Amino acid sequence: MASQSEEKDLIGSILSDQDEKQEIIPKKARKNLSLRSKEFDPQMHFKQQEFQTSNASILSTGYQSHQKQRIFFQTQTSIEIQSQFSSALQQTADQDNACSFDHFQSFDSFGQLQRKQSTKKHLTMQPIEYQNSSLVFTSDQCIDNKLSLNRTDLEQICGNQLINRKLQNILDSNDTYTKRLIFNQVEKIYLKASKDMFGNYTVQKIFEVGSQDQKQRMYNLLINHIFDLSKNQYACRVVQKMIEFIKDLPDQLEIFLQILHPQMDLLLNDSNGNYVILSCFELFNKNQLFFMIPLIEDSLQFMSKQTYGCRVIQRVLELYSLEQTQKILDILMTLASQLCYQEFGNYIIQYLLKSGPPREKQIICQIIKDNFEQLSINKFGSNTVEKYIDIMGPNQIIKNLCSISNDQFVFYNLSTNPYGNYVMKKVLISGDPSVQYLKGLLKQYPDLVQRIKNSDFGQRVGLIMDAL
Repeated sequence: MASQSEEKDLIGSILSDQDEKQEIIPKKARKNLSLRSKEFDPQMHFKQQEFQTSNASILSTGYQSHQKQRIFFQTQTSIEIQSQFSSALQQTADQDNACSFDHFQSFDSFGQLQRKQSTKKHLTMQPIEYQNSSLVFTSDQCIDNKLSLNRTDLEQICGNQLINRKLQNILDSNDTYTKRLIFNQVEKIYLKASKDMFGNYTVQKIFEVGSQDQKQRMYNLLINHIFDLSKNQYACRVVQKMIEFIKDLPDQLEIFLQILHPQMDLLLNDSNGNYVILSCFELFNKNQLFFMIPLIEDSLQFMSKQTYGCRVIQRVLELYSLEQTQKILDILMTLASQLCYQEFGNYIIQYLLKSGPPREKQIICQIIKDNFEQLSINKFGSNTVEKYIDIMGPNQIIKNLCSISNDQFVFYNLSTNPYGNYVMKKVLISGDPSVQYLKGLLKQYPDLVQRIKNSDFGQRVGLIMDAL
């Protein structure tokens, strides 16, 4: 057995004088300190933090941080040397290095780096960007406060929305020469431009702000294609501008109607053609259009289902006497039940409820009472019922509301329906004395009222019930 002195000599021969001796310091129990404690020292409670540097190396604070700090500064020196390859990039690289170094303000007693709040991105060398705030580009270039016109602008009238807006702005100006250039180009492609989604607006603008000579020249070109233009969804609006142009020119107006007359029945059966016909009834004298009434009678079923056709029918009923429109009314009464449910036909029924002759009103009211619930829960039929309540009051339909349908009160079915609830609200807020009977019935069924309030569409109806 070796003595203790020999063991020490053996250990001493293994250990080098240059080796660092590490002492194992027993860990002391740490006190629980609050932020308000006098013994709390934030410098003594650091955490291991990692900082992302410009070359993605990681500096860790705490013990052995001095060695990693040397890596950081060596990396910084390497980047500075690389930045000297281009004089144009020198300023950017220096600024980035300075910013990266500024992230670390000082070293505390433990070698911890104090980092600023802002985070620097990875250091990359960027070319210097040239900025000149005096140059401003807009969609419309201006010279002496006037919009400039390029040859390419004139070549792109069709299919280009921005170009057409620019041309319309120029036409609104007082630059006669530039306006003439635009007109000359549109004149070359007048038919194509009139049918174009965007070009038609430029043609319309010529009829609005062009000279009298330009308007007349454009009209003379288009009148030979009036039927074709009237059936086009974009060009029909150009035709409206033509009608506005000739409305005070009797000779030209007569020629216009003569050209249109042979094709009038085809226009009455076309959705875009109805738009042109409506413009005629709104701008021309009704005596000049009386010849259209028999044609409208023959096309009534189609027109009543169209956006502009239903408006033509209403306009005719407004303009002409009962004797002149009686046949139209008779046909409408045969279609009344269908029209109540139609997207555009219901507007004709609403018009007749408000302004129609007494006989036709009575027929429509009876149709509504006989089909009250079905109409009320229909998207378009509910509009008809609401108009009926506005004009006639709810007195005649209270019994319908209090009747039983599908083992439930009709008022409950309407209150919980996405369309019927509007009818129910219209009844409750009408203020008619007959509503008191419905109110008394509601008090007898509090559970039913609560179910209405809890439904998706009956909540607002419930609020009105509470206010009664």
